[in-house]
Amino acid sequence: MTDHPIGAVPARDTSSNPWRAATGLLLLAAAVFLIVEQTAFRTVEATVTASVVQLVTAGHTNSAGSIVYFGLGTGNVEGIVITTLCSTVVLVTPLLALAGILLLMPSFRVLRVTAGLLLALALAAACNLARYAAAAAAMQRWGRPGFDLVHEYLGSLLVIFGFAAAFILLLRIATRRPASSRHHTV
Repeated sequence: MTDHPIGAVPARDTSSNPWRAATGLLLLAAAVFLIVEQTAFRTVEATVTASVVQLVTAGHTNSAGSIVYFGLGTGNVEGIVITTLCSTVVLVTPLLALAGILLLMPSFRVLRVTAGLLLALALAAACNLARYAAAAAAMQRWGRPGFDLVHEYLGSLLVIFGFAAAFILLLRIATRRPASSRHHTV
């Protein structure tokens, strides 16, 4: 047993861990994979988005490829296309890459990086889903001018601020020290 002064926290083991490095590299590979396979991701994203859009629009919703159709059964069917630049892939890949890089550095705890990443991914995805839903609702209620306002301006602001918050959240959780090491002794 080693002796530590009262109130001192023993140094963490910052030695290299092959599982940690493998996880970091896997997250970096996942980010690249999502970029390469973004078409398949957008198809899944459209399916999820259709379920969310259903909550805020009249009629039924459905998706085909990367298009979300809403207003089915109302006589006024509209569709929104999830393009590469509007996709959640644009938000998710930098978060995966950041977490992967942090895990390659031994000073960051795996559990904190993982928790931060999961919360950041959820926040970024939720903001983009909210933008899609708001754009669809605006299109149905106010036509193309409503869609343009929400999609290009209000929705973009939501996604930009949401992504910034997700990025900061990931860093904040990953860099936070344990409560026991934050206490100062006199």
